[in-house]
Amino acid sequence: MRTYCGACAGERGCGDCKKTVNAVEYTGYTEFFAKENVQEMSVFCEGAEKERQYGIAKELFLAADLGTTTLAFVCGDETGEVLASYGTENPQRNVAADVIGRVDAALRGQYDRLTNEIKEALVKGFLFVLKKGIDEIERKGIYPDKLTVGMSVAGNTVMEHLLLGYPVKGLAKAPFTPYATELVKLPFSTLFSGCTGYDELPDLLKEGAVTIFPCLSAFVGGDAVAGAYALFGQTEKVGEKKQNCALLLDLGTNGELLLSVKGKLYGTAAAMGSAFEGGAFAYASDLFRLVAEARKQGVLDETGLLAEPYFTEGFHGLYQEEIREFQLAKGALRAGIDLLCRRSGISPSEVEQVYVAGGLGRYCNTEDLFDAELLPRAFYGKTEVVGNSCLGGQLRYLKKGESMVYWETELFNLAEEPEFEEQFYRCMNFERTGETEG
Repeated sequence: MRTYCGACAGERGCGDCKKTVNAVEYTGYTEFFAKENVQEMSVFCEGAEKERQYGIAKELFLAADLGTTTLAFVCGDETGEVLASYGTENPQRNVAADVIGRVDAALRGQYDRLTNEIKEALVKGFLFVLKKGIDEIERKGIYPDKLTVGMSVAGNTVMEHLLLGYPVKGLAKAPFTPYATELVKLPFSTLFSGCTGYDELPDLLKEGAVTIFPCLSAFVGGDAVAGAYALFGQTEKVGEKKQNCALLLDLGTNGELLLSVKGKLYGTAAAMGSAFEGGAFAYASDLFRLVAEARKQGVLDETGLLAEPYFTEGFHGLYQEEIREFQLAKGALRAGIDLLCRRSGISPSEVEQVYVAGGLGRYCNTEDLFDAELLPRAFYGKTEVVGNSCLGGQLRYLKKGESMVYWETELFNLAEEPEFEEQFYRCMNFERTGETEG
C-alpha cells in the first residue's frame, strides 16, 4: 500500500515524503504542497538554537479527507500553518473500486469489513499527523504545557455512512435517500474504541472529539460541503470582494458541482470514473496536456478518434482507451455544468469565479483545461486551481470554532434530468475545426 506526505501522492518520485514530513507548508485556504527541495539537516535543528518556549497553550487540528480512492490527512495549528500531512490508498478498494460496488458489498455481508477498514485507516492517519505535528512544534522550540486537539472528517455520502455505521440500503437504488445528512460530533472513543491498539493511543486522541461534516444529498457529500465552507464562506479580509456567482468543481472519482448564486447553493454530481483519479496517468494534468496537444496538432478529431499511426502506437503515451475515458468524464462534467447553470437561471458566462478542486488539481495547467475542452471557454480567465478544498474547509472550520454554515440549497440528480443524456453525448465530442464555442 502506498503512503505519501499528501502533497503529491508520491507521484513526483522526489522522495520528500520518505525523508521528512516537516517540509510541508500551508498555502492559503485550500491546498498544501511539499517544498521543492529536501530540507538541510540544519533546518531541522534550528529549534535548538532558539529560545525555548514553555508554559504556553497550543491547539492542534487534525483533518481527514475520506476519499473513495485515497485518504489524506493534515495537522494544522491555530496560526493556520500545516505542520504535517499524510496520505494513503483507501483500503476499501480491496473490496470494491467505487462507491456503488461498496454499497453492494455492504448489502452482501461485507459491511463490517468496510467499516472496520476505514476506521483503522483513519486512526493510523490521525496518529501519524499528530505525532509529526508535535515533533514539528518541538523542533521550533515550543513545549506547551497544555495541548488540545480538534479533529474532523469529511467524505462522500457513502464513505460517511460506512464510517458512522448508518444503513446504506437507501443509497443502493433510486430515489437514493441517505439515512441521515446532518453534522455529527462524537467522542473519538465512540468511533474508534474497537480499533487495533486503541489502548496504546495517546490520551490526546482518546479524549478528543471528531466532527463529521454534513452531507447535502446522496451524491453531494461532506467533502463538497467542506470545500464550499472554504470557498463560499464569509470572507476573512475586510473589504475583500465576495463573488455573487461562483462555481466549485470538486473532481475526483466522483465529481461534485456546487454553484453559489447570491448566497443560494445549487448542486449536483457527475460520475468521473477513473479518468481523473487512479487512472492510467499518474497526474491528471498529463492527460489534459496530451489531449490538448493532440487537438492542437490535428491528430485527434471531433469524435475523439486518433489518426494513424497514433491510433495504433499511441500519442506520446496517450492511447485511444484513455481518450474515451476522458470523453466520458468530459461529457458528464460539461453536461452537469450546463444543466446546473440552467437550473439556477444563469448562463455560464455569468459565472464570476470557478474553483477547480480535487484529484485533478495536482500540478494542473489551467490552459490545458480549456485546450482539452474540459471546461467551457466562458470560464476562461475566471478559473483557479485550488487543490484540496476539503481539507482546507475542515481546517478553517476547526480553527475558527464557529457553527457550521448552512446555505439554502437546491439539489438535483443529473440522471433524472430529461435533457441529460442528449447533453452528455453532445458534450463528449470535441469542437469541429474552426468552430467557435458559444
